[in-house]
Amino acid sequence: MTRQPPDLFAPGLFEGTGFYDVFAWYREHDPVSWQHPAGEPDGFWSVTRYRDTVSVHRDSTRMSSTKGMRLGSTERAVRAVANKMLIVADPPDHTRMKRVLSRPFSHEVLAAAEAHVEKVVGDVVAAAVREPVPDLIGHLARIPTDVICAIMELPREDWEWIGKKTTEAFESPSEVTRITANSEIFKYFYDLVRENRDTGANGFVGELTRRAGEGAGPTDEELVFNFAGILAGGNETTRYTLASLTHQLAEHPDQWLRIARGEVDPADATEEALRWSVPGMHVMRTATEALRVGDAEIAPGERVVTWIGSANRDPEVFDDPDVFDVGRTGNRHVSFGAGRHVCLGSRLARLEITAYLRALRGMVGSIELTGPPRYNGSNFTWGLNELPAVLS
Repeated sequence: MTRQPPDLFAPGLFEGTGFYDVFAWYREHDPVSWQHPAGEPDGFWSVTRYRDTVSVHRDSTRMSSTKGMRLGSTERAVRAVANKMLIVADPPDHTRMKRVLSRPFSHEVLAAAEAHVEKVVGDVVAAAVREPVPDLIGHLARIPTDVICAIMELPREDWEWIGKKTTEAFESPSEVTRITANSEIFKYFYDLVRENRDTGANGFVGELTRRAGEGAGPTDEELVFNFAGILAGGNETTRYTLASLTHQLAEHPDQWLRIARGEVDPADATEEALRWSVPGMHVMRTATEALRVGDAEIAPGERVVTWIGSANRDPEVFDDPDVFDVGRTGNRHVSFGAGRHVCLGSRLARLEITAYLRALRGMVGSIELTGPPRYNGSNFTWGLNELPAVLS
């Protein structure tokens, strides 16, 4: 008797970790499956294997981002930012914008910022040890907010507001609150670009604004969209990874001891944290011409959704994929994507997570949960939004 395929869109599935069992079923029985969940105007192909996921991400010729890169987006919203925002742009617009926007995240710039990142992280960990709170997320959220705001050279007095609005844009259960928060963030950057143009200011925003005015870089509209995207990408996703890492170290004290005793390279532990946490759970593309993915024939115009969380647990690529192993080496996770759209801030995220591990090793003796963590339930930006835990 053939088992009925499990429902990948069952209500509440992503409020825990049970979706990993669903992914495992699809990887084995139907790795490129046709799905048409309620609420979606059209069906789409669902990709769960690592090799197919990488193939889709690297094929920027036949796979387009301009029709949206996530489920649930409205056609109107996507059309407003298509080819104006990196995550929903194709060449040549993507190439043109990324050339300029990637400079602040280069190896040289981030090497110079490493001491600042370590100080931010060290201050946060010290505060968490000194001032235990019911929910550790409040402390952890400060790390990516303070770091990305400093990298973008945003006014210090705005950082707390920025962190609050970014969280509202992703976390609020109210659609009105989410829309309002996004609008406020766009307005903030619109005003900042205009102010920098009027004053001729230097720095991250000032330099890119000047290039836009000279016709040598993104337009003002593109700057506003991408500044908001950089802020969101550098803030929420890293917070989820830090929370997941802390949770796993509390759940697996043997793994924490390996780090505390200096038995593993923090860089290896960082890659395992990224493989395990998967804050960007899915990525979508749209076929521009007929192609084959796995055993499926994809028609032009059909959407293809790759599940990063499934690819990162594929036993064809990872030994014991359901085991959290901070000493795992050769970790080829796709948490930052692959191909042309690989995450702009991947170096910065790695720097923050590694600095966090070093700070834990230097200041913390134990990590203990004081209650059950709670997941946000999203199948797009997935992670913990409550983590009752104590660093001591």
